[in-house]
Amino acid sequence: MKNNKTAFMKGQYHFLRGEFGRSIVDFGNALKSSMDAGKVHVPLGLAFFKNGNFSEAAVEFSCALDHDQTNDYLLFLRGMTFMNMGNLEEAVDDLNASISLNGQRGFAYVARSLAFRAMHWDAESENDLKSALALANVEVELFIREFCVTPALQRLALSLFDVGKEAWGKELWEIRSSSATH
Repeated sequence: MKNNKTAFMKGQYHFLRGEFGRSIVDFGNALKSSMDAGKVHVPLGLAFFKNGNFSEAAVEFSCALDHDQTNDYLLFLRGMTFMNMGNLEEAVDDLNASISLNGQRGFAYVARSLAFRAMHWDAESENDLKSALALANVEVELFIREFCVTPALQRLALSLFDVGKEAWGKELWEIRSSSATH
């Protein structure tokens, strides 16, 4: 029992220091030593995600979802994993499910907006961006830093949020300006 908690705590320590490879090893050791898998799959998935190992991250988030099928945040995380992998249809499926479970998570709308933009579904992308801005709980820099790991997704996110470009119509600019003053 002590060994698996020690490995888990080491995994958390290394994760917080940005040592994702070491964190993966420690969380893996916690799983091997019979620690409650439901508690380990999420941080292990996050470590894989941050390390750019998206296939492994998707597997870990799927395992976590086996334990908690109605967790909108896990669906969001797996959706972002698929986005970074370029699997847009799978990402949209997870993001749809996340939004269905919790329509107040602005990041899920932003993520789906990015997927729609990549798929050239501009009207849907704009509608989701309006929804995210209406919730007024989206910090653009945080979203890009935490969830847009690949350079391609970073560029796409920056284009979506670049208020001087065509992605921002007059209505979106007004919504963004009014939410910033509240």
